[in-house]
Amino acid sequence: MEFANINDTMRLANAENKRFVPLFGTETFRSWILYFRAGEHTDMHYHLSPETFLVLQGKASVKGIKGDERVIEKNEIVFFGAKDYYQITNVGTEPLVLVGNRSESFGGAHVTAKEP
Repeated sequence: MEFANINDTMRLANAENKRFVPLFGTETFRSWILYFRAGEHTDMHYHLSPETFLVLQGKASVKGIKGDERVIEKNEIVFFGAKDYYQITNVGTEPLVLVGNRSESFGGAHVTAKEP
């Protein structure tokens, strides 16, 4: 059994300017915190395993490769199936903090969309 304090993890990410802070990881599952300052974003990409993100703080634009887009805020969660392309952008003025979970170990494939 393992435990993590999310508030401590958020403070660490902010103080050390870290976007990615691992929480838990095994050969078949992992959990982490993502911390985005205003305007920061991921690239358009997918992973080989399903994944979720729960918004702890802030406001995120979640965009799919076909242009579909939705804004999610605190206490909302998004699910991506395996190979679902997506991009996450902090569209708020405060930091965006997400808890991510994926059914694979750390170091799994990150497949970036090719530019048109």
